[in-house]
Amino acid sequence: MDLRILGAHNFESRDTRMASYTIDGVIALDAGGLTRSLTFDEQLAVEAVILSHRHFDHIRDLFPFGVYKGHSGSSADVFAIEDTMNSVLGTLLNTSNSPDFEQWPSPDRPTFRYHTIDFYTEFEVVGYTVKAVPVPHSAPAAGIQITDGRLKLFYTGDTGKGLSDAWQHVSPDVLLTEVTYGDDNEMQANSMGHLTPRLLGECLHEFKATHGYLPKVIASHINPPWEEQVRQGLKELSQDLGIEITVAEHDRTMKL
Repeated sequence: MDLRILGAHNFESRDTRMASYTIDGVIALDAGGLTRSLTFDEQLAVEAVILSHRHFDHIRDLFPFGVYKGHSGSSADVFAIEDTMNSVLGTLLNTSNSPDFEQWPSPDRPTFRYHTIDFYTEFEVVGYTVKAVPVPHSAPAAGIQITDGRLKLFYTGDTGKGLSDAWQHVSPDVLLTEVTYGDDNEMQANSMGHLTPRLLGECLHEFKATHGYLPKVIASHINPPWEEQVRQGLKELSQDLGIEITVAEHDRTMKL
């Protein structure tokens, strides 16, 4: 399984992009930095987009992605929990200011096919098995486990203290997790539903207590002003746990 990091931050600048990732070039996890990270041919290769929640830094590029797909006669499936789907269709893809992607360019050849997903129920996406589980955040949010039958990846999306409740329902080999703030900003992290290195450490200790092992860890969704402290905290956590924790960087492809 190839994981490509398209965006690894929650703010955008010349040097940072918002959250988005692809699996083997055919499934996108979130769409914050989707189109600005892919060539047109790479966009056409994406067959499905799975959204973790409705916040703008995770959905923004769904609109330009749909415009190019539609003009090219290509289509994609979009998966999200009900809260996310309702928000996306009511705001970002509101037909008063965008094409009706479910009907355009024609009803029998729509750009997007929308699928509302239920927690804990496995479903198939272009040959992969996917399961969504609730994760704590300031908006209703889904963590996404995806497997190709050999390896299981769990993408937390945005989440915070209480993530460990998900360990009863998923058992990934690879954990792609947010770590938005440094430990000195734990109060704000808790208030907004985000993780710090210390809070991630708590979750990983509980993961090991539940499953008896630790997954490979990739940390992303870093708040740029806190990046130096996040990196230092993750380095110390890595030493404490005896595992490697990789900090995500955009335009990097990792063979899992």
